Amino acid sequence: MRSYVVFFTLLTMGGLFVVFQVTGDRAPHKVTVKVEPRVEGDEPDAKERSATKGKQEGKQASGGKKASGTSGTSKDKPEPKKLEPRMQRPLRVVSLGWELIAPGVVANGGARPDKGSLFSKERLEVHLAAFRTMQEVESALARGGSDAMGADVALVPLPELVASYERLKALAPKVFLVLGWSRGRDGLMASTGTSLARLPRGRIDLVGKAGRSDTFFSLFTLELLGVPVKQVRLIAADDRRAKKAKLSAMERPLTTGAPVGDRRFLLTTADATRLIPMVAVAADGLIKGHQDALAIWGQVWLAGVEKLQRDVPAAARKVAGLKNAPHALDLLKRLGQIEAAPLMDNARLAGLSGRAPVTLELLFGRCWQIWRDSGVLSSPIPKPIPVHVGIMSAMVRTYPALVEAEPPKAKPGRSRPTGGGSGEAPRLTFKPKVRRWNEQELVPQVAFVSTVFERAQVRVSVRDSVGRARSLTRTVTQRFDVPTPGRIQPGAHKGDGLIQVKITME
Repeated sequence: MRSYVVFFTLLTMGGLFVVFQVTGDRAPHKVTVKVEPRVEGDEPDAKERSATKGKQEGKQASGGKKASGTSGTSKDKPEPKKLEPRMQRPLRVVSLGWELIAPGVVANGGARPDKGSLFSKERLEVHLAAFRTMQEVESALARGGSDAMGADVALVPLPELVASYERLKALAPKVFLVLGWSRGRDGLMASTGTSLARLPRGRIDLVGKAGRSDTFFSLFTLELLGVPVKQVRLIAADDRRAKKAKLSAMERPLTTGAPVGDRRFLLTTADATRLIPMVAVAADGLIKGHQDALAIWGQVWLAGVEKLQRDVPAAARKVAGLKNAPHALDLLKRLGQIEAAPLMDNARLAGLSGRAPVTLELLFGRCWQIWRDSGVLSSPIPKPIPVHVGIMSAMVRTYPALVEAEPPKAKPGRSRPTGGGSGEAPRLTFKPKVRRWNEQELVPQVAFVSTVFERAQVRVSVRDSVGRARSLTRTVTQRFDVPTPGRIQPGAHKGDGLIQVKITME
């Protein structure tokens, strides 16, 4: 009975609930949301927003490029900036003779720059040309490198530069690099019966042309033998008196038709190996404005010399293929009369160590004195000497490996005698002009001639004093860096003169 009452009660309550839900009014239900304050650091910073925006834009751009068929992305690296050339115009180089310009042709890939040449790799545009006369070289220097027919740099033997200095004085030309040496190119010839020990007395006629290197060498040799330059009369080769002259200055290899006759060489620069350097000269303004470019040019030139020496016949054929160049065989002969100067020679000639007995300043002064005594020059020697050692010094500091890589020198006693077919070794006796004993005055003179004839045996003697001769030779070798100092020895004194320096080319 009780269970029925509970059942009907629950059923009645459920029914009432349904009636109330269907017929009752519905009020809107409001929910209050509590907002918590934002903690610092929860909001993304500007970099994150920028990165997010960049990614979105990158995706949109990537999608757009893919849709248009391109493959570029925003992450492509910019192209490297192209380096500027070392000069804003070509560097024009000329030489006296094709043999002097040959290393440059090899390094440049021709007279005009080749794209893959050694000069082009160093951002230098170099134009090369060769002339037969010094007058043509002077004209090119006067025009300047801005002219297509002009020149910035000239490669010439030092004596020929000195002889033309008065005409080029307005340009303020300066020697800034030594490229080579005359080794057998210039010589003194004599007729049968004439030797270095038996020269004509009184005035001497010399067949030669004023201002040329072979004439300078001949006058230098005669001066060493005690013949003053003012006592020598120069005679042109086409002069009727040339056939009777016993001495002549000649350049090797001898040209066809040269007035040789019965003459033979008494001495050449194969004996005086450090007398006539081949130098690079430029106007002072160019050197000051482009010193770094000229130093690079010099370094590449030395590389061209090394490349030439690896295959000389190929280099000769390369040069012979240029316009107006000589035949390859003739060029080979001329290349054989010049020896390249390593960077170490530049360091010595610049006087960087202070112990070199032969420097550019001394050689320049000797050339000037001889040319003035012979009437080629009329003005006093310029002060200071027009030699710029800055580029040599910079190259020595920048390329020390080139300084150390000096080729071995020939040993004394191995050189072939110069004198004709007699087979006799040339000898000359140098008598310094001093009236009384002065060791400090004599030391530089003995060191100079001993270095010029670097492969000769040298015997120094002093009248009535073997002790002074020993002291003089010892001081020479201690004070100066003389090549092979052991070949300089004291000797017995014979004949006249207070001091005798006997030089024997063996």
